[in-house]
Amino acid sequence: MPNPIYDVCVIGSGAAGGIVTKELCEGGAKVILLEAGAEVKPGRFRSHCWPYEMPFRGFRDEKQELFYPPDLKDSIRYEQSDNVGVDRIRVLGGRTVHWNAVVLRYSPADLREQSLNGIETDWPLSYDELAPYYERIEQMIGVCGNDDGIETLPAGRHYLPPLPLRCSEQILRRDIAGMGARVISVRKALLTRDYDNRPACHYCGHCMDGCDVSAIYSTPGSMLPKARRTGNLTLRQNALAREILADRSGLARGVSIIDRATGREEEISARVVVVCCATVETARLLLNSKSATHPDGLANSSGVVGRYLHGHSGSQLRVYLKELQGQAPSNQDGALDQCLVPRWDTKSFRGTYDFQVNFSGYMFPFQAHAVPGYGSAFKRRVREMQPGFLMLGGFCKVTAHPDNRVTVDPNRKDAHGIPIPVVQFRFREMDREIYDAMRTSALSIADRLKGDVTLTPSVEPSGFASHECGTVRMGQDRKTSALNSYCQAHDVKNLFVTDGSTFPTSSEKNPTLTIMALSLRAADYIKERRKRGEL
Repeated sequence: MPNPIYDVCVIGSGAAGGIVTKELCEGGAKVILLEAGAEVKPGRFRSHCWPYEMPFRGFRDEKQELFYPPDLKDSIRYEQSDNVGVDRIRVLGGRTVHWNAVVLRYSPADLREQSLNGIETDWPLSYDELAPYYERIEQMIGVCGNDDGIETLPAGRHYLPPLPLRCSEQILRRDIAGMGARVISVRKALLTRDYDNRPACHYCGHCMDGCDVSAIYSTPGSMLPKARRTGNLTLRQNALAREILADRSGLARGVSIIDRATGREEEISARVVVVCCATVETARLLLNSKSATHPDGLANSSGVVGRYLHGHSGSQLRVYLKELQGQAPSNQDGALDQCLVPRWDTKSFRGTYDFQVNFSGYMFPFQAHAVPGYGSAFKRRVREMQPGFLMLGGFCKVTAHPDNRVTVDPNRKDAHGIPIPVVQFRFREMDREIYDAMRTSALSIADRLKGDVTLTPSVEPSGFASHECGTVRMGQDRKTSALNSYCQAHDVKNLFVTDGSTFPTSSEKNPTLTIMALSLRAADYIKERRKRGEL
């Protein structure tokens, strides 16, 4: 029996792939979704394990190791790089299975860096073009929050009730008001009431370790059930994409995969291919997809594939507020970060940062590292400090530079024989100025708060906080970009890329909502072109 030819092959089941798959299935396309990992059912999540229940007390990320199989080890190299790391996950649902779900819109100015500030480049689409897709995504996934009337943080019209501020966050709001900074309820893809056949959050404080009730948005809990109901979805797990195959005319004809369970190589045939593997893996796949018509890698006649890698830089501040120390123990777990300190210095590029608050959670006694002594007095002091816990994580814009890039090493291969990615990244002068401004603000906040400071931001920046962007950027000029504004490859009309690699530039805001909005817009475009017979 001949292999089927699918209408669309989607590679990757994370924030981008989940949206594209659901939309195209509902649009009538026969879709095969390829996921390099496998499903981890909610019953296997270690969300509710206490540190003392794990062999290394949580110091080796035991809660999340289910999402990172052993064959990822030693399958990436950092060369001539500053302190950055890439989160490469292999599980059905990608990073939507363990994420903090902060979803912030980019502002109109974020898409016009060249026009407004003379740096980087402009996006090939405007905020007005993207806004309807933000609105639809927010309704699809369920987002809690408010319209706070902040120009740099545009809001939607259909938010679920906002998360309340804890005592520590109320104190933060009070004490930093004089700096001109605001503390607002964060916008998260988290349900504060029952919505879309999913239950509301029960505030267990384990968002990053997997939500076993799907109160936080995830592809397996939200998009895949809808895609399955259409009868148009074929799901292949443990299907690692080795290469996108091209025909003699240069169009994509399918994907060569390796079954991680059997080691067998197979070919998947499709009329359209949508790549949603995340920034580094997407660049790796395209660069490994060489052919006679694409000798430098697929969709790479411009030479930009792999270039302009960027993401967030950041660091943390931890303070134990004296006002709250010594109180009787209480459950403050909540939904991890329930508030946000949005950008407040809008006059200078150095102000392109924000602070997300308390996402480290209350379960682990971080202060124990800083408390001297041992025995009963030590334990008593650790317990006394715990109710005062407050942490802020600074997230800073990083500029997109062509020399910050991903390449592949043909002489070094992973466990499945595929050339590994090589990351080369250096923070630029502007990146360091923004980071230094964030660090100065964090120290000023610490001075205003009455508490014991146990951690301050490091002098040197690090990245990327799982927010990698760039490497297959959009643009109007095919000589300087790989994709058009619909995430369609300039060189290969039936190839689309809709993950964070598409971003020409980024801001201080988390990229996931914009990834989803771009994916929805691309899915609409694909559906329309299929109706016309153009794909």
